[in-house]
Amino acid sequence: MSLVNCPACQSKISNKSSQCPNCGLSFDDFSEDDELRAKTLRFRKYRNTMYRYKMLSFVAITVATLGAVPMIWLYIKALDYGFNDVQLTNHWGINLIVIGFIAYVCIRVLMVITKMKYKKSNV
Repeated sequence: MSLVNCPACQSKISNKSSQCPNCGLSFDDFSEDDELRAKTLRFRKYRNTMYRYKMLSFVAITVATLGAVPMIWLYIKALDYGFNDVQLTNHWGINLIVIGFIAYVCIRVLMVITKMKYKKSNV
């Protein structure tokens, strides 16, 4: 007995089982309808995962913006008071900008990997 991936939900199941305990896909009489159902379930999982990644990327952009806005505000205020040599390298907003940027890039890499896995599973 070995473990195989369910064609619909990709969960690990026994190769001797007659249906997937996770999604209920039957393997005894695997028809065209079951194949369509498996494709639909794979697409829904892909769609939901991509939606989560998109929401997380918005959070990362918000974190970076929360770091940039106070820095810009400080810079404009300093220029109003006549200080031309404003140094923003030690401002706390730099940390938020870097964290937001790194998180955004990591999330986008995960999105590309997820898309490649989904396309590979549909072949």
